[in-house]
Amino acid sequence: MIGMGSVLLMVFPSKAPWMMDGFFTPVIAFEFIQSQSEVYQLFGLPGSPDQLFMSQAMIKAMDLGNRLDYIFMILYASFLFFFSFVCAKNTGQRHYYAACILSFIILVADIMENIQLLRITAKITHHDFGKELFLLHWFTWIKWGGITIVFLILAPYFFKGRIYSKLIAAMGISSFILYILAYFNRSVLNELLGLSVSLMFLMMIVYSFIFTTESGK
Repeated sequence: MIGMGSVLLMVFPSKAPWMMDGFFTPVIAFEFIQSQSEVYQLFGLPGSPDQLFMSQAMIKAMDLGNRLDYIFMILYASFLFFFSFVCAKNTGQRHYYAACILSFIILVADIMENIQLLRITAKITHHDFGKELFLLHWFTWIKWGGITIVFLILAPYFFKGRIYSKLIAAMGISSFILYILAYFNRSVLNELLGLSVSLMFLMMIVYSFIFTTESGK
């Protein structure tokens, strides 16, 4: 996950001609885009599809990142599945299996999200990607919502641990709260949501290496 995430950071464009208020990451802005005019502005084509050559480099970078993202989504969804599975196995509490099921839903939503993103850039010169924007909205929010709900389900498990574990629980709850706030107010909250989810994953990865059972294993 860490390796593939680093690759995506290098591949996805780091700057855009324009982004919605509060956004500073082009790929995050693209995921939460709402209209055709915003798409053209994001890629530097405000109302001028004929000038597509001006943003070819950005479109190619975005498409390459979204194609490589299929590898990353399999990795992080698998991580969520197995982490939740081990929590259920170690505690004997079946409700953690709900997080395992959600990991599959998250993966499907992310796959469908990327399909819409790739279709939008493919149709950018035709100005007929309204359907893709509509579907993108729902698949994007299902994906982010599913991830933060998994964190919320796992929060009680982490709260039973020591200080670092409790910090993970607090971060997971914060991510879910940010998701709710961002849904009703598209702004810098969406970027903070992305950052909190990334930090949560990193903290869980570290936890996976330092975790020990009561017997010290």
